[in-house]
Amino acid sequence: MKEFMRKQPILVALVCLGIGIVAIKLPVYSIPGLSVVRFVMTAILFGVITVMGGGGSLLRVREGAADTLRKSVYPLILAFLVGGLMVMAAVFGNNVNTEGLAAKEIKYLVLCASIGLFEESLFRGVLFSGLLRKMGSTQKGILGAVLLSSLIFGFIHVENYVFGGSYDLVGCVQAVLKILQSGALGFLLAALYMKNKNIWMITLVHGLNDFFPMQAAIIGSASLGNYVGSGTEGVGLSVVYLVYFLLYIPMIVLSVRIIKKQELPEYGVFKD
Repeated sequence: MKEFMRKQPILVALVCLGIGIVAIKLPVYSIPGLSVVRFVMTAILFGVITVMGGGGSLLRVREGAADTLRKSVYPLILAFLVGGLMVMAAVFGNNVNTEGLAAKEIKYLVLCASIGLFEESLFRGVLFSGLLRKMGSTQKGILGAVLLSSLIFGFIHVENYVFGGSYDLVGCVQAVLKILQSGALGFLLAALYMKNKNIWMITLVHGLNDFFPMQAAIIGSASLGNYVGSGTEGVGLSVVYLVYFLLYIPMIVLSVRIIKKQELPEYGVFKD
């Protein structure tokens, strides 16, 4: 089984992606203990990474940590500012509820940790690594693996809308922009994972990037809602996604520079 899996990294990646999508589609905020489900899924994905020959990367805690954090400061600052603006909006809108604040902070911190661990192990640890194993002999191949895995990562954020069967112009614009916005972050995380082979640090970046904007839901009554809205909300989300993507352009440029500096061939953490 191990030999077969190592010879079929794309097949393994696609199977894991399919299982992962099922897990992602579970209603995150209505099932108690869903974070536990995601931690279990992460453990399974870590097992797949180990079988595929990438177990050594799971032991890399300090290696490349400083470099990953340094190159992730920009998106984290943006996420912190967005969270701060949303908190200010809640305060000025008289929409603050501090009852049980500490418990809510812990709850959402655990939630973001489970999301970060699960999605990074799936999209970078397995999917991107599988693609890189097949495509990493050329610079264009590396870029293709980073881009494809990142677009799939972005697509998963709006797959409910895409497969929902009801479309309108505002919704389609939102879906495209959300794919690009989320994909841009995935682009950086994939490049950093390829360079430093440290899944823990990109998990930390991912978790914090989610946690900061969630402060509006933690201290106020704001709903986390869907990524695609309708009417005025939809137009507002479209603007937000567009601005976010434009602000992410320097991050994309940095990622391309990282890719261009990788020595060939670059097959990531999976062994032959």
